[in-house]
Amino acid sequence: MSGLGPDEIVQLTEILVVLMGIGIIWLVYRGSENAELPGDAPIPTPAGVDDAISDTSGRTL
Repeated sequence: MSGLGPDEIVQLTEILVVLMGIGIIWLVYRGSENAELPGDAPIPTPAGVDDAISDTSGRTL
């Protein structure tokens, strides 16, 4: 038998699950600001004007 009671085991499990979740989120999102956009799409400037006609060539979802 372990030296921990049932409540302590549940609390330890909750803490470990939260820490694992934080670790997984950090692994997924680290370096995501350096991700490349698909194709050669430039990052638009916030002050730029939208195109009057949408470019519908290429891949679609």
